[in-house]
Amino acid sequence: MFPSVFQILLKRKILLSVLFVLFLIYHSIFNSFTGQILFDRVFVPMVRGELRGKIRKFSPLYGIRIEDLALGTRPEWGPDPVLQAKGLEFSYNLPYILFGRLKISRISLENATVRLKKKKGIWNVATLLSGSDSGGKEKASPPPAKESPISVIRTYLPVSAFARLELKNLDFGISSEEGGKSTEVGMAGLDLDLEIDTERFSSVPLNLSALGLIDDFKLSLNPEKPIRIRFRDPLRQMDHPFRLTWIWERSDTRHPFRSKMDIGADKIRLKIADRLAEPFGFSFRYDLDYSPVSKEIVLKNLKLAVNEDEWLEGGGRISGIGSELQNVHFALQKSSIRLAPISGFLTDLGIRGISLQGNASLAPLLLEGTSKELRATGEVKASGLDLRIGAKAHSIQELDLDWDGRFRPQPTEEATAEKPLPWISLLEIKRLKALYNGSSLAGTFFYSGDSSLAAPALDLKLKLDRFSLAPYVSGLSGLLSVDLNVKGRDFSDLNAGLSLKLSDFRFPYGRGNSGNIGLNAKGNYTFLFFKKPWALERIKATPVSVSVFSPDGERALFLESFVEIGIRDSLALSVGGLKIEADLDELIPPLPLALRESLIPLRSQIGSRLSLGGNLNYVKKEKKQGIDGNIRLNLPALEIKDGKLNLSAKVEGTPPDKIFLDRMDLTAFSGKLALSSQGILTRAKPGETAALGDFSPDLKGSLKLISAEDAYLIKGLTFRGDLRLGFGWQGSDLSGTLTSKDSSLYVSNRLCPSPECKLYRIDGLNATVPFQHDLSVKETRNLIEGNKRKFVLNYGRMPEPNFTIREIVGTHPSLKGVPFEYIKPKTDSPGLSANLSYSENYLRMDFLKIHTLDGEVLGKDVIVNVGSGDPERMEYSMELRVKDIDLKQLLPGRSRGKIDDGKIKADLNLWGRNLGDPIPNLNLFFSVYQIGRDFGKSAINIFAPSNLLTDFIYTSYAVDKIELELSKGLVYAVILFKRSVLGTLVNLENNQVSQQRMPLANFLNRAQSEIETYNK
Repeated sequence: MFPSVFQILLKRKILLSVLFVLFLIYHSIFNSFTGQILFDRVFVPMVRGELRGKIRKFSPLYGIRIEDLALGTRPEWGPDPVLQAKGLEFSYNLPYILFGRLKISRISLENATVRLKKKKGIWNVATLLSGSDSGGKEKASPPPAKESPISVIRTYLPVSAFARLELKNLDFGISSEEGGKSTEVGMAGLDLDLEIDTERFSSVPLNLSALGLIDDFKLSLNPEKPIRIRFRDPLRQMDHPFRLTWIWERSDTRHPFRSKMDIGADKIRLKIADRLAEPFGFSFRYDLDYSPVSKEIVLKNLKLAVNEDEWLEGGGRISGIGSELQNVHFALQKSSIRLAPISGFLTDLGIRGISLQGNASLAPLLLEGTSKELRATGEVKASGLDLRIGAKAHSIQELDLDWDGRFRPQPTEEATAEKPLPWISLLEIKRLKALYNGSSLAGTFFYSGDSSLAAPALDLKLKLDRFSLAPYVSGLSGLLSVDLNVKGRDFSDLNAGLSLKLSDFRFPYGRGNSGNIGLNAKGNYTFLFFKKPWALERIKATPVSVSVFSPDGERALFLESFVEIGIRDSLALSVGGLKIEADLDELIPPLPLALRESLIPLRSQIGSRLSLGGNLNYVKKEKKQGIDGNIRLNLPALEIKDGKLNLSAKVEGTPPDKIFLDRMDLTAFSGKLALSSQGILTRAKPGETAALGDFSPDLKGSLKLISAEDAYLIKGLTFRGDLRLGFGWQGSDLSGTLTSKDSSLYVSNRLCPSPECKLYRIDGLNATVPFQHDLSVKETRNLIEGNKRKFVLNYGRMPEPNFTIREIVGTHPSLKGVPFEYIKPKTDSPGLSANLSYSENYLRMDFLKIHTLDGEVLGKDVIVNVGSGDPERMEYSMELRVKDIDLKQLLPGRSRGKIDDGKIKADLNLWGRNLGDPIPNLNLFFSVYQIGRDFGKSAINIFAPSNLLTDFIYTSYAVDKIELELSKGLVYAVILFKRSVLGTLVNLENNQVSQQRMPLANFLNRAQSEIETYNK
């Protein structure tokens, strides 16, 4: 037995000897002496400056301690070292890793001074490492490759961690010299003791949830002495003690939790340009204790003060910690906030753009109850608040808010559409009154989460008066007044009444601004939330009305409608009972110039008063849309009182790829005028030409005007008959047929019966005219040339006409109240007949025949080159022959007997370009080869003014032929004479009189004067 015991003791002795030898070897190698050698030979050469220190402890397993540490830069940075410390220690326990423990025993810096300096954009610390260049600038490194961000650090084995940081009497300063100006900021006397101990973990999340791993926490910041903060720049300087105490201790359940804070300073004196500013002081403090014996958290001495004003003062307690139900009591007893001292201090700091004035109070505030039912009451008051930040001013002359609430800090119910705020049991704003920048706001609010109440659970009344828009909405100005009332049994069904008034409203458009406009709006609204909290599904407005007034107070626009909007699974809009009334005479003057210029021509066309009404439905689901509705139109100026538009369309794609026009019907004049169309609009592919915006149409439709008896339509127009226009629009090709069956038109100047009455009747209009127009034509080619030697000679066999008018009867051109037949039928022939066609953007008329003034007018080759539709590029050409028309019928009865022969025969050829300005661009050749003596003399008087000598000469001859040519606004005329008996005494060269280059205006004036001689 003894030998075995001896052997065991011998083995242990050998093991202890080996361990002792290893211990001696480790400490002989790793000690303060070898640490000093390593420090001097390795770390000191790495620094481009001065580095010195004494190694008092060195161990790879347990850390290092350095005393009398100094780190200095080169002489040009001055004598002050970057870092100087009495002691620097970094202690850890590496063997603890074997037991799953990461322990940093101590990181401490004792009696340290840190000085950071910046000159010419370079920091002194940047010049310390030997690898840095003289400029202290690092070479740009290539950007790192993009990697997915790491959210968790994993240790794979469960470990715990401990760390402790100590700073004792730290003096820290930063100085900068830029452009000859120096700035210095620093603090002295900073003490910090931070200790963290964690639970065991195998992963560390890189977010705030990592705080849950902390098991023991201790923070002590300057618990006994204040720090000293210094600041200096060319204008200001300060060196003043500050209280910076914060203690936060959290330990296990056997020890209490404690937190204390005291931050502030008294009578801070800031020196500005050799003068001392007014002293300024502030403080914030609290004491927070937790006792595990009484299970109570107590908050004491909560105070925020500025100078002598106690902005906030209060305290409270929470008892029953750890039990199911906790009791809460917190009170804010005092609050007196004066903003003037803050404003003065900011001004002393050189912050000139901020000005604060006025008084406010946040007390009393009381929180009382349990963790299941907590009551809060309070008042907020303010007076004379004036906040100016830059150019913006906020003036609150008075603020009074009195409120009371009951809350559930731990709600057991889930948020629903009926109760989206389950943590609120009751909330009441008993009084709200605010006077802000000349406007006023007043109201009350009540909400209860108790569904057993008979009264509405939500009731809001809010009234805003004379709120100015200009400071808050760029470009807009005006005074806004709002009256809002909201009621509801719960939040799923809210009923709101809104009344809005906007006076002196102005808005910009283009380069101008509107005048002062008034606007009133009111409506009753229902907001429905069916499934989820705050998930609005439907809005109903019953009804909404908007009135717009001119600067004189006259109503210019009125809108009223019932609106329903659904936004549950798709967007659905329904507008019913729409009513719009506009008075353009009142609406246009106050509008900006750009809008006035666009609306004034519209007013001249449709009149000053108009009204619209009807219904509209719109649905959008995913990429499909549907529109249908009907609109009623009333335009008194156009005498349209029953205009109706029915529309039904579907849209596919976003943006739209196809538009299916199922129906578009427009009717007016008791259904006598009807336009209908249907088809498809397809978005043009890239590179394709679209005929209608971005779309290529495939449409069919018709325009009809049908009345079995005389029916008054618009502006003196009466119609009877059957007039139709059928069309098809495919791509850029627009084609169809114009038809008329025995139609009649009556046109008057609406002064009948009176001496000024002018009435015309077009009777027996029959037509079957095809047309085809190419919208892709963008240019009008010059294809028509006139020739004055082209005359109508012989038509031969004429085809059946497709356009005829039986007769045109109207007021006599020179006699008031006397009817006159302008065109009249002859035997079985209509008064006017022709062959019309429109194709390839040309209007052609052939075989024209008109019976008028007991003669006839024949025409052919009547062509209008429409081309692209630009009037300035259009061309026209026409050849006519006049046969035996009696001009005496156009004269008053008393003048007809003086005319021996009123019949004339003539040929007419005209052509030209630019219908935008037709007169200067008209070319005309008129050849009269038969004319009576009296009218011949009148022609002579137009070209050669009458006197005794010319009358005697021209009376010696009879007019044989007259040729008149108009070119470029000038008239050229030649009158050929037949020799008479007196002509043997008076001889004219070539038997003719000519007139060259007579301005057209002179010609027309002379012609008018000559015509007047027949009306005397």
